[in-house]
Amino acid sequence: MHPLDLSIIVGYLVLIVAVGVRLSGRVKSAHDFFLAGRSLAWWVIGLSIIGTNIGANSYVGAAGNAYMVGIAQANFEWIGAIPAMIIAALVFIPLYWKAGVYSIPEYLGLRYNQAVRVLAALITSVVAVFAIGVALWALALTLQTYLGWPIWVGIVVTGTVIGLYSIAGGLAAVAFTDTFQVIIMFLGGVAIVALGISDAGGFQGFATTLTQENPNHLQAYLPADHDSFPWPGVLLGLGVVLSPAYWCAGQAILQRSLGARTQWDASAGMMFAAVGKTFVPLLVVFPGLLALVMHAQIEYPDQALAWVIKNVLPPGMSGLMFIALIAALQSTVDSGVNSTSLMITRDIRHVIFKNASRESDLKVGRYLTLVLLLLAMCTAPLIAQMGGIYEFIQTLLSLFQGPMLALLLLGAFTRRATPHAGVFTLLSGVAIAAGLLASGWNMLYVAFASFVYALIALWVVSGFTRPVERDLDKLTYFPFRRPGKTVPAS
Repeated sequence: MHPLDLSIIVGYLVLIVAVGVRLSGRVKSAHDFFLAGRSLAWWVIGLSIIGTNIGANSYVGAAGNAYMVGIAQANFEWIGAIPAMIIAALVFIPLYWKAGVYSIPEYLGLRYNQAVRVLAALITSVVAVFAIGVALWALALTLQTYLGWPIWVGIVVTGTVIGLYSIAGGLAAVAFTDTFQVIIMFLGGVAIVALGISDAGGFQGFATTLTQENPNHLQAYLPADHDSFPWPGVLLGLGVVLSPAYWCAGQAILQRSLGARTQWDASAGMMFAAVGKTFVPLLVVFPGLLALVMHAQIEYPDQALAWVIKNVLPPGMSGLMFIALIAALQSTVDSGVNSTSLMITRDIRHVIFKNASRESDLKVGRYLTLVLLLLAMCTAPLIAQMGGIYEFIQTLLSLFQGPMLALLLLGAFTRRATPHAGVFTLLSGVAIAAGLLASGWNMLYVAFASFVYALIALWVVSGFTRPVERDLDKLTYFPFRRPGKTVPAS
């Protein structure tokens, strides 16, 4: 490695730890640790949302997926993000603010009952451990490609650095490090495009090589019988279910909005992020195609981005882009551990142990952050057996996001959905999704089928169970009331 690149990388690692330690002085309570004291401005929220989203899954994994399938990967950024982000900004973020909640499971608990709250938090937390493990695996792969480090060394080093600033500074440290890395990422992405096309023989040479050697990589939509990303599945599973569920009900994403200083900042931050997402395909798709055109010698497709950074960018710029890549991957980890520790602390611990002290939430949250990191570090090596990380993450999400989205939609827009129907729908919907995946269904079709089932089940079962009418004015948009006896919400 060039000494300039090494100096930049070491300096960055020292800087983010220092930021975490510096911001730790502001963390006096669980409110400060989990929601940054509700002090985040709209531009910090917007950049942090992009940073959290463009992590292991949407940066390294998406570039690797573009290496395998081509420009169809861009659908996951446009169809799979922007429409749902606008809906989240205009519809769901104001609803969560009106409800005054810390988390999405807390909202579901208020709208249905505490059993739904615990189940939603538990399912999301288990999946999050694997998602954090994926990010650590991607970090280790990147360090191996760029620095030649063994996988286990990369996992230990990055886990330690992330633990230091996440445990010290909480959400504020996470948000500000995200903001820093996104700016570098966009600048580096433009440099990769310009220098990469030049190294590939100009735009004409790049396009000619890609067209002649990999013509299928120019298809915007893949055939209906494609194993992983058939176009009907992209439109139905991704566009209708996975995308709205991720952007309107994803705790790691929306925690920044819940930590905003005002509701306006929360919604404006999401809209700002949606504008930024229109340019993201340039960052995540082009490097994968460039590695393909330049005949990169890589063992895993997910190494495509790191290979391009190492072999295309000059010293200095390479180091800057590499730390942006590290930061993007770190963002997935730090956001995951912070949001998951919040859900375990508030949505599981306080519901199951009703006498648990609120004053100890900060200490418990920090301990949980450490435990979650250690669990993910142990899980990370298993990811090598799961194929590409992008497909693996989407498969995990397809297990539960259909039923979760159904509960959110009928809960927010009707008063018909009842607590017992919510519990039944969530449990049965996840079980059906798992069964469909085990039987060989494509993950995108599983997401759509489980969503449709959950909508029908929740509507029908609600007709045979007692409604909840207490406090729903702050939890729903439309006053559709069912006659019946008012019952407690828990």
